[in-house]
Amino acid sequence: MTSIMFPALPLSRPPALRPLRVHLTGIALFLFIPLVLFLFLRYPFEILPSFFAAIAIMFGHRFLAIPFMERYRNERCLWCGRTSRPREPLAVSGKEFQLCIEKCKTNALRFFDFCRRHRTLIAAGIFLPLCWYVITMLGNGFSLLSFPPDWDRFLFRFFIAITVFSISFLYRTGTAAESAVFSFPIQNLFLLGIKNTLLVFRYVGIWWIAVSLIFLSRKLGLNL
Repeated sequence: MTSIMFPALPLSRPPALRPLRVHLTGIALFLFIPLVLFLFLRYPFEILPSFFAAIAIMFGHRFLAIPFMERYRNERCLWCGRTSRPREPLAVSGKEFQLCIEKCKTNALRFFDFCRRHRTLIAAGIFLPLCWYVITMLGNGFSLLSFPPDWDRFLFRFFIAITVFSISFLYRTGTAAESAVFSFPIQNLFLLGIKNTLLVFRYVGIWWIAVSLIFLSRKLGLNL
């Protein structure tokens, strides 16, 4: 009897990576961040409904962003977001990511070192204005205090803009150490890649600083 031999087939195959789909998904998930800012700053549903909608989105976002990061962190460069280049691993706070060309790795290490050395200033520049804004927003919403909303937006935008704008340039002063530690939510940086996220920080920072200075000049009676 003649036996016919068939080639062994793998029991399962990993799904093929679709770079365009990955990038578009990352962009879509990142857009939740400006949506939260829109709810915070514009009150489209009045103060309290807008506030609670923003909080729900902000805390719920991690349940989408973290699985996205976990699924693709071994197939995508953490710095530039590309999937087509050869990569090498880098552990960040005990979690392994991939970086492609040497320049990406050097820039990422400088960024993480800068954020580690200045984490107190970065946290103060972001979380203090945010905490103040939340307190005054709730106070106004529950009629417990009356703080002018335009000054509230000014304080929120200006100090956060100064912080993220500075990071987008000054991260280069960090040292390309061999180890990396990051004290803030890294999944938000992974959505676009750190490099692209810093570009967003830079351009939004310029916009918010300009808007804040125009507001301040008008309040002081200056003509800018």
